[in-house]
Amino acid sequence: MSTFAREPATGISARVAGYTHAAAWILGLAAAWGATPEVGDTHAGITTAYADRPAPAVAQALLVHGVAAVGLVVVGSGLLGWSRRTSNPAAGLAGWAGRVAGALALVQLVLELITVPGADLASPGRTGTLFEVIQRVDGVKMFALAAVAAAVCVASRHGTLLRRWEVVVGWVLTVTITASGIGYLLLSTALASTAFISLPLLLIWIAALGTALRRRP
Repeated sequence: MSTFAREPATGISARVAGYTHAAAWILGLAAAWGATPEVGDTHAGITTAYADRPAPAVAQALLVHGVAAVGLVVVGSGLLGWSRRTSNPAAGLAGWAGRVAGALALVQLVLELITVPGADLASPGRTGTLFEVIQRVDGVKMFALAAVAAAVCVASRHGTLLRRWEVVVGWVLTVTITASGIGYLLLSTALASTAFISLPLLLIWIAALGTALRRRP
């Protein structure tokens, strides 16, 4: 009886987590629009951006790599629960990849909470180097998210989890966020710019995934 009672709660949590993930990202981007450095900026430019406007940068970090990260972990846990109930190993792989992505985002948060308040115009090298480490962690996180998308699409081959349009979006997300991940890992501005495509897809798809976990038994 206790197992049956927990299943609806898990689904509801995944749905809320999916929408919370998207909302946290949108609010985080709005909070620091134009105030944070980008991949390819010089160390001096990165340090100046953080030193001039630390509050928006910290707010963005807390939302994007704090609240949204928790949402990813919850959705990953929902996938693990669904995998156990349906004996679907691909969903289990996706669940663990989701948890890894959430954990990597939390690593980024810790690094940002060190980097932003510690930005010193007299030592731009330190701030710039930490910023680059954060971006490379972001690249690895994107690979984990690509694994989530691909594994969930495989798990949905017979329409048991996602609907057809959600599977299509999932495969497109897999390709675009892999390209973004390579860009962030290598600090390549050309490839990193694909995040303008992969990020909106990610927010839509994670929200849809959370809803699907609520919809399915």
